[in-house]
Amino acid sequence: MAFYKGYKNNEAEKETVAAAENAENTENTEDYDADQVDADILDSLFEEEENALNAEGESLQEADAQPEKAAVEPEETESVPYRQEQEGTTVITKGTTINGSIISDCSLDVMGTINGDIECLGKLSISGKVVGNSMASEVFVNTDRLEGSINSEGCVKIAQKTVVVGDVTGTSGVIAGAVKGAIDISGPVVVDSTAVIQGDIKAKSIQINNGAVLDGRVSLSYATGIDINNIFAAK
Repeated sequence: MAFYKGYKNNEAEKETVAAAENAENTENTEDYDADQVDADILDSLFEEEENALNAEGESLQEADAQPEKAAVEPEETESVPYRQEQEGTTVITKGTTINGSIISDCSLDVMGTINGDIECLGKLSISGKVVGNSMASEVFVNTDRLEGSINSEGCVKIAQKTVVVGDVTGTSGVIAGAVKGAIDISGPVVVDSTAVIQGDIKAKSIQINNGAVLDGRVSLSYATGIDINNIFAAK
C-alpha cells in the first residue's frame, strides 16, 4: 500500500512537471510569435522608408540631369490698325506744296505739288506735280511730268502729253502719254497712238494703236492656256 501511494505521488509529480513544461513552452512560443510579428513590422517599415529614399534620390538625379529651361517671354508684337477705304475725296489745291509723304484712307486729288510718296486707299488723280512713288486702288495721271513709280491695284491711265519717269504696275492700263520704265499689267493694256514708251511691257493682252512708239520688248506671259515651250518643241 505504501508502494502504491509512492507510485501515485511520483506520477502526480511527473504530470505537474509536464504541465509546467507545456505552459512554459506555450509561453515561449507566444513570445516568439509576438517577437516575429514585431520583427516583420519593423522590416516592412524599414523597406518602405528605404524605397521612399531611393525614389527621392532618383527624382533629384533626374532634376539635375534635365537642363533648366529658360523662361520664354512672349514677344511683344505691334498691332497694326486695320485700314478701310473711307468715302470722300481729299484735295491738295493748286499752289499748295507738301514736302513729305501722304497717307490717305479716302480718294485723293492732287492739284498742287508733293515732294514725297503717296499712299491712297481710294482713287488717286494727279494733275499737279509729284516727285515720289504713288500707290492707290486706281491711278489717273494728267500732268506735265511725274517722277516716280506708279502702283495701282486696279486701272492705270496716263493721259496724253504726260511724261512718267518710273515703272508702272496695275491690273489694266491705258497709256496715251510717254513712259520711261517697265510696264507690268496683269490684265489688258492699250497703247494709244500718241504713246511713247521706252521700256519693256509685260501684260496679259496688248493693243498697240497705229502711231505709237515702243522701244522695248513685249511679253504676254500673263496669258493663260498657252504652253509656248510645247508649241515649239520638236515632235
